[in-house]
Order: sequence, then structure tokens, then C-alpha cells
Amino acid sequence: MDELSSANALLGDPGALRRRLAEDGYLFFRDLLPAAEMHAAADGVAAALRRGGWIDGHGLASADRRALNPMEALGDPAFRAAITSRGFNRIPYLAELRRTIRAVLGPQAFSYPSKVLRAIYPERRPGVARGRYVHQDYGVSGVQDMLTTWVPLADIPVSLGGLAVRPGSHLGPPLRPRVLRPRERGWATTDYRAGDAIVFHCLTSHAALPNRERTLRLSGDFRWQCPDQPVPAQLVLGPGGRQWEMFSRMFARESWWEPVPAGLALTPRERLAANPPGPSRYFPVHPGWRYWRPPGGAVH
Repeated sequence: MDELSSANALLGDPGALRRRLAEDGYLFFRDLLPAAEMHAAADGVAAALRRGGWIDGHGLASADRRALNPMEALGDPAFRAAITSRGFNRIPYLAELRRTIRAVLGPQAFSYPSKVLRAIYPERRPGVARGRYVHQDYGVSGVQDMLTTWVPLADIPVSLGGLAVRPGSHLGPPLRPRVLRPRERGWATTDYRAGDAIVFHCLTSHAALPNRERTLRLSGDFRWQCPDQPVPAQLVLGPGGRQWEMFSRMFARESWWEPVPAGLALTPRERLAANPPGPSRYFPVHPGWRYWRPPGGAVH
């Protein structure tokens, strides 16, 4: 695979960041986030998972795999403790990340309170983690120009199964989900370090590589949009239909907490994702997206 192209030199130039995103479909930043914050988040997640038997005292993955995908994992109290940990929830509120995303989307852009923790075991067939499927994140929210930030919680070399993107794929049609083939050309990845972040457009094809090591691959997905568009209700309020912002009762008193903007047009996610994406602010959308249909099963 090719090496990801760094966008660090473009920081401080919103126009250049938008042009690079429009051209490549992603922005990769080396050492964007404070390493100390990422290590603290990783420690909190690992401590919760260790108490639940996901990993042993040496950090090795348990032979008794607890779950294959995040949705399955939510039934485990240890995973729920990890995903609600303070350090992990703080990541999308870090000034370095918010400033970068708002340089692209605009000053009012916000992150969904819903966050995705991925604790991925070494791959054992026939089970394949959902993130290993080639997919585009438009199906997550149904919001055009939504951006996803994928953040490693610790160093993730290629052998541990980091994220790969297909540069320029946002300019093409929607793709059918499939497992990314080994040594497939046209893809880019890197040996990630704690503090790195990759930002990609919701129409950009991406997939995780297989974990070939003996430890868990720990990473987080944090997604962003502008408030002038309809917002998927489940990603703000959670799946239970509650009336308050997800995690607000846990973290609203923290100095770093920032609530979502008032007056959002909250809409069921299924309704949004059932429709083809509208025009993008950044690039022409391929006409093949007119025939978009959500995948039959979850692949994210």
C-alpha cells in the first residue's frame, strides 16, 4: 500500500485544507494531538478492558475473545466502562482536533456525542470485524460532508491493523461492501503513532487492515457535521430516545465539555441515510450516488 500524505504543512490555511480534502478525500496529520492525552485515554480504556478479561496483565489479548464488533461489545460491562471513560470521551473536545475540523467545516461544526471505540482482537477466521469491509460513512448518518476522525489510542503499526483509505474514491460512485484484499493497489495507510489523526469525508472509501499481532488494536471514531443540516437523532440522544444529549449528565461539568448547538433539526438516522447524498460543498458528487441504497447489514 502507499503511504498516507501528510497535511501538517497545511495547518493554519483553511482553504488549502479544503482543497486537499476535495482532491484526496482525506487529511492525515502526524502528531496532531497531545501524546499525553492519548496515552491517558488508552490507559483508561485498557484498565476497564483488563478488569473485564479482554486483555491480561501483560497487555495481550485474551484467548477468549469477548466480542468481534463494537455493537456486540456494548453488551459487556467492561466495554461500556471503557467507552464511557473520561479520557476517551475527551478526545473530540481537544482544542487541536476541534480547531482543525472547524478550519474545514466552519466555526460552528460540532462532533456527535456518540463515539465509537474499537477494541479489535487478532483476526481469526471465519470472523471478520465490520470495519474490515470497504465502506463509506455516509450510511452512518446520511449527512453530506460529514467528516470522520479516526484516532489511534496507541501506536498502531500496519501489522496491528490500522486504517486504510482509497485516495480519490470520494469522487466515484458508492461501492458494495467487501473485505479489503491483501496487497490491493490504490490504497494508503501508515504506521500510526499516538497523537496522529486521519480525517476523511463521508464518501471516501476506507477499511481496516487485519490485526496480525497478539494485542488489541485500540482506536476511536469521532464524527462531525455543520449545524445547518439535519442531524441524526440517535448520534446525539442515543438509541433509547432520551431527551438529553448523550453523556451530558456524566461530563457537562468538565471544563472541556462543549454541548451540541441549540436548535438542531434532529431527524431519525434511518430516514436521512435512506436518501442519496445531496451536493457537496467541496467537490462534484458522482452521478452514481443517485442510486444509493443503504447496505443490507452493518459494515462500519
